[in-house]
Amino acid sequence: MKLVLAIDIGGSKMLSGIVNSSGEVIGEKKCPILKPDRELILKEVISVCETFIGKYDISGISVSIPGLVDAKNGVWLEAVFSKVKDFPLGDILTSRFRMPVYLENDANNSAVGEKFFGHARDYNDFIWLTVSNGCGAGIFLGGKLFTGPGGNAGELGHIHVTDENLSCPCGNYGCLEAAAAGPGISSRYKQLTGESISAKEIADKARAGNETAIGVFRKTGAYIGKAVAAAVNVINVPLVVIGGGISGSYDLFKDDLEKTVQEQIYRTANRSLLIKKTKLGYYASLIGAAANAFDKEA
Repeated sequence: MKLVLAIDIGGSKMLSGIVNSSGEVIGEKKCPILKPDRELILKEVISVCETFIGKYDISGISVSIPGLVDAKNGVWLEAVFSKVKDFPLGDILTSRFRMPVYLENDANNSAVGEKFFGHARDYNDFIWLTVSNGCGAGIFLGGKLFTGPGGNAGELGHIHVTDENLSCPCGNYGCLEAAAAGPGISSRYKQLTGESISAKEIADKARAGNETAIGVFRKTGAYIGKAVAAAVNVINVPLVVIGGGISGSYDLFKDDLEKTVQEQIYRTANRSLLIKKTKLGYYASLIGAAANAFDKEA
């Protein structure tokens, strides 16, 4: 059975592990990203590779990164949350470890993972939407990942969803990422209460009955619903899969997400639309990175 070293670089953590061709994670390592600095990230990635290479007979290294990527040339072009820009990570790892290295946007990889191992196995057309420290999407059309002529299709995180004065790292205001990603949830809660806490802590308060926290997550669902409806109206997919760290609070915003989608899609044209929380959970981007490698090696 083939094995791939998969690395998922997030906004605040790095998750790595060995993934087999059945989508099982058989070894893993997690570390925090304390500072979005390319040299520190590179140091940790190399450390991870040195930990696993030699211990396992792997066929390649596959990396999920947030933001824009030149997958063909292995360059991490930009991550507005992490402030990384024009980082030739693929070439560095290929030169050092002398094996195939695959670099892809985390949402695109997650979409591939969902297609191989999740809810999208029987779908040729669907959207994966990550809602985490940032927001991004992977799109499958005709059974293949659609990345667009520039390689960066799926930036649903930068669809305008509100006229509220919510600044986005991309430089615009009112983007889905500014409103519904973890930092946006925290920012909106702080505006209402003066309390600076994480999105997870706000979710805990919502489940304990805090009305302000409940309202923040209900509004989060409406924001996500606006972006989903806009995307579905354009490409008419029958399935949208929601993943990322904020999907752990899916129960708190599901109803408002679905209500907003139904209010804003062209319902006659999209009668069969399903919206589901990812089947792959916390490991979606990691498993997706491996799935991308298996797909490329097939």
